[in-house]
Amino acid sequence: MKDQEKSIEQLTAELASLRQKVAELEELSAEHDWVDKTLREREERYRAIVEAFDGLIYICSEDNRIEFMNEELIKRTGYDATGEICYRVLHDRDSVCPWCVKERVLEGETVRWELESPKDNRWYYVVNTPIYNADGTISKQAMILDITERKAMEEALEKSAEKIKHFAYSVSHDLKSPAAAIYGLTKRLHDHHKDSLDEKGRRYCDQILRASLHVGALIEKINAYIEAQEAPLKVEDLDLKEILQIIKDEFSPRLTIRQIKWQEPDFIPIFKGDKIAIIRVFRNFVDNALKYGGENLSEIRVGYEESDDFHIFSVCDDGVGLRVRDYESLFAAFRRDDSSKSVEGAGLGLAIVSEIAERLRGKVWADTGKNKGATFYMSVSKDL
Repeated sequence: MKDQEKSIEQLTAELASLRQKVAELEELSAEHDWVDKTLREREERYRAIVEAFDGLIYICSEDNRIEFMNEELIKRTGYDATGEICYRVLHDRDSVCPWCVKERVLEGETVRWELESPKDNRWYYVVNTPIYNADGTISKQAMILDITERKAMEEALEKSAEKIKHFAYSVSHDLKSPAAAIYGLTKRLHDHHKDSLDEKGRRYCDQILRASLHVGALIEKINAYIEAQEAPLKVEDLDLKEILQIIKDEFSPRLTIRQIKWQEPDFIPIFKGDKIAIIRVFRNFVDNALKYGGENLSEIRVGYEESDDFHIFSVCDDGVGLRVRDYESLFAAFRRDDSSKSVEGAGLGLAIVSEIAERLRGKVWADTGKNKGATFYMSVSKDL
């Protein structure tokens, strides 16, 4: 009897164990179905992306054999070359391409670059990424866009910019002498023959003098703008205290007459930059504060801070401030807002600053206070 009871208990335990295993198998089956469904969905999604892609896609194995080609690439080559050596099919070469980055991709790196194919002399943008296979191998996927037209447009734009630069140089050079002559002759007329002129004649002389001076200043600004783009940088260790002293001395008469307080940081570290370019930046910032700060401008503050990658300089004033809608046009060439029309200027000062910031691998931006004042910033890369 006891043996029968024991046997029933064993059978019950075995039955419970079997039920548990069946439940586990059902759970694994459901999980497998979910995984299988997810993989199918991802495969369909990937295939949809591949089919929608305008460019060329291919995948090749570690031994350089093509494993997949999209329809666009098949059309380009004229046939499906799956299984063949990729550099023979794509580049008509008998050895690995000199620009092949397979080793870097096999190490898990995604590589992007542009190249001109010797096969058809067209330009391509290529993105190579690793694909990790279930058997532990790594395939290389290449996604390629034909950028020949973009390259041609860039080349045409570069040529156009070069022509504009030469034209600007020529115009500024040709205008400089006539402007100086007009100023000189008018000044002589004013100084030596003003008694022979009536009040209207003397007023006309004054207007011509001011206009010729403005033309001369505009020519200098155009030259400075071109120089900011083209002149080679002389990168050296700079002491901003020394640069600020130059700026302060230059503007001292205007600061004194208007009783404007000048403030600057007690300590600024030595940094690398182009001295002439940095002086030009601060000259433009301070000049703008004096021109557009208004009659109640009482203070100009120079600031400094730094991040891991940049030195950040600022010039802040307590003047009338900026209008938010003017931000986008502040640093564009020959752009001046309505409030600036009563102030003489060429609209090139901040455009020059923007060009300098770009060449120093930084950027320039502006901010305005809640009630008044404006702050201009420029960052300079620490890696010059």
